[in-house]
Amino acid sequence: MAAEKLTRGRLAQIIVMLTLLVIAFFWRTVIYTPGLTIIDCKDATGFCGTSQSQEKVAYEWIRKNDTIYFSLVSESKPHSAYWDQKGKQSPELSIKQVQEGEGYRTNWQWSRHDLPTDMGIFNVVFDRYQFKFNYPEKG
Repeated sequence: MAAEKLTRGRLAQIIVMLTLLVIAFFWRTVIYTPGLTIIDCKDATGFCGTSQSQEKVAYEWIRKNDTIYFSLVSESKPHSAYWDQKGKQSPELSIKQVQEGEGYRTNWQWSRHDLPTDMGIFNVVFDRYQFKFNYPEKG
């Protein structure tokens, strides 16, 4: 093949293949969206994040009488929040969201009667990060 003459057909084939490769490279570079990074937060209170995540949060579960409060402080506003129950998602809206310095404090509250049955994990989603908060065990 190296000893063959470069014909118009062979040149057209090379140009077409190079064009396809360049288009594929730029398409993948421009359109690329990374997958959702899932971060588990196991304690009832504290900070959560990973060394790879740009989003880090401080959170706290509080139980007072018949009311459960969940507070989250983050650098950006969460996109969604939901209870994860046996493969189903039960969306939850924030009761209150305020700006604190360069971050945001988002608060949720439920009465014990309004909580989903068999709840275990409360999920909060930011751009590329999904934080999973374990509902604290009764104690």
